[in-house]
Amino acid sequence: MLTSNGLVEESKLDAESPLDDGERARLEQLEAIVEQGLQTFYEVGKALIEIQEKKLYRETHKTFAAYCRNRWGMGKSTAYRYIDAAQVMENLSPMGDKIPTKERQLRPLTQLSSALQLEIWQEAVELTPNGIPSCAIVQRLVDEKLSSGKTKQDSKGGVSELDQLRLDNKKLKEQIRQKDLERERRAAEVADELKRLREENRQLRAELRQWERDWDVRIAQEREKIRQELRVEIREELRVEY
Repeated sequence: MLTSNGLVEESKLDAESPLDDGERARLEQLEAIVEQGLQTFYEVGKALIEIQEKKLYRETHKTFAAYCRNRWGMGKSTAYRYIDAAQVMENLSPMGDKIPTKERQLRPLTQLSSALQLEIWQEAVELTPNGIPSCAIVQRLVDEKLSSGKTKQDSKGGVSELDQLRLDNKKLKEQIRQKDLERERRAAEVADELKRLREENRQLRAELRQWERDWDVRIAQEREKIRQELRVEIREELRVEY
């Protein structure tokens, strides 16, 4: 079953089924792409899409998010930004060499229709002297398109429900991403605090054990001292008597 962004829903796949030889070989090829080109967002995004859709990570990880985090050190939101950017790039590919060079340039376009993506990117390229528009320029054009009525309007003269939903979904998606980042940050803080408390607990237990050993030694020394004093007293008493 596909999700709203066209990816396979993880819960519908068998997490325990092993990879066959072909899948394992393909996973190695895809991971090589990710490893060698983390800055080449298009190839990385395409590789991540295939790994996610075919669940090629299932032998080592239960979820795609866990795979991205443990294998590549990237959060779920970062992985999906690569994926979204790759899908937009597929749509912009007919423009030849006038295509984005960074994933960030495409973020404002991810929730728009294919036609609007092409239209806005073409306009951004024309407005930029070097033909490489920044994320800020693309975002400004997207905001203008959605707020000025240049997109298809409904019968009441406002932005069409379709484009409004795309805009709302984009904002909601970004909110979810921020929540994911906050959750990851808090989880890291809890993990650090747990590590610190465990170390502190270990040290306190070690100190307590050392204190008990020192106390036992002190008691033994006191007992030996008392015995020596008693022996001296007994010898003195016996010497006096005889």
